[in-house]
Amino acid sequence: MTDWLDDPDALEEQYADASNLNARIALHEGYSTADREFHPWIFDQFELPDDARVLTLGCGPGKLWETNAERVPDGWTVAVTDFSRGMVTEARTTLADHADAFAFGVADAQLIPFADERFDAVTANHMLYHVPDREAALREIRRVLVPGGRLYATTIGDRHMQERIDVEERVTDEVLVSGGTHFSLENGGEQLRAVFDDVAVHPYDDALRVTDVEPLVAYALSRNEFDDSMAPELHAAFEREFEDGVFHVEKDVGMFVARKRS
Repeated sequence: MTDWLDDPDALEEQYADASNLNARIALHEGYSTADREFHPWIFDQFELPDDARVLTLGCGPGKLWETNAERVPDGWTVAVTDFSRGMVTEARTTLADHADAFAFGVADAQLIPFADERFDAVTANHMLYHVPDREAALREIRRVLVPGGRLYATTIGDRHMQERIDVEERVTDEVLVSGGTHFSLENGGEQLRAVFDDVAVHPYDDALRVTDVEPLVAYALSRNEFDDSMAPELHAAFEREFEDGVFHVEKDVGMFVARKRS
């Protein structure tokens, strides 16, 4: 079983820049069947005052804020952070046209470099499963939230994109670890309830209807289990699964909203 998803050295290499993550994002953006795009949907869930102070952990290339930049109230203060300096650089570039609305910095979720009760909200999208000491990170998040503040954390379920994983496992001949194993829709609630007072989950209804093999191959090659030499085998394996020109992939995605009681 390959498990690089919470190994600091492997993650540093994986997220040195946005190329790997962008390959995965491209598959979702190109072939999603959702009625509402993911990043606008995330913003829809926010319940925040007009003068909110927001901390983003694991910002990646800044897609959440790029997509919703025009929706951010003038009174908000948004700190955009990631454990990877390369990702922070990518986010700065992505948000260059809106730089005045954001502050940028490197931050480890396990030791957040901000004072107590600083933020009205913390966002942690598809990243808590990468954190080695999640309990420490969740306690740090609670510490920096004001009373009544909320953590908005997206993640995936255990069967997320299983059709894609099945094909990849036939190529590697090994069991691959799902991205959300350590903090999933199935086990994330229990972890959050150990630290937060109120926890709710909001499902995001989506699937993929893929009509081109190449984005599937690019997605696989973005992960540590594969290298470029495996591209022809991946291409053939995925191509065999297309029916009437389509490869269907079920997704299991949602958001936990955890509140620090007033």
